[in-house]
Amino acid sequence: MTHQRTLTAAHWGVYEVEYDDNGKATRLHPFSKDPDPSPIGLHMLSDEVMRLRVRRPAVRRSWLEKGPGAAPEKRGQEAFVEVEWNKALDLVAKELKRVKDTHSNCSIFGGSYGWSSAGRFHHA
Repeated sequence: MTHQRTLTAAHWGVYEVEYDDNGKATRLHPFSKDPDPSPIGLHMLSDEVMRLRVRRPAVRRSWLEKGPGAAPEKRGQEAFVEVEWNKALDLVAKELKRVKDTHSNCSIFGGSYGWSSAGRFHHA
């Protein structure tokens, strides 16, 4: 049976999303009108990638328990604690307000270098 497809866009181009009978996205196909589609993103729905996706927000334990600046020596080593989305949004909003009030809007980086910055870590 052929299922209806929708389009989605990613950094590497446009893809056609195939759905199963329950409406779950199951596979990506190259966009049929792209003369040179990139194969890079076709695996985005694979089981291997899906297992690696962040499903819930998580916060470093000491930061969650004691607030900003807590236990900086544990960064990169400490466990993260999953929180509800609303809790995560509240924490982010509170932290943005704290940084703005303490250091001004200039201290908040809210942009990117465009497409060339994709995959560049620690390059703000």
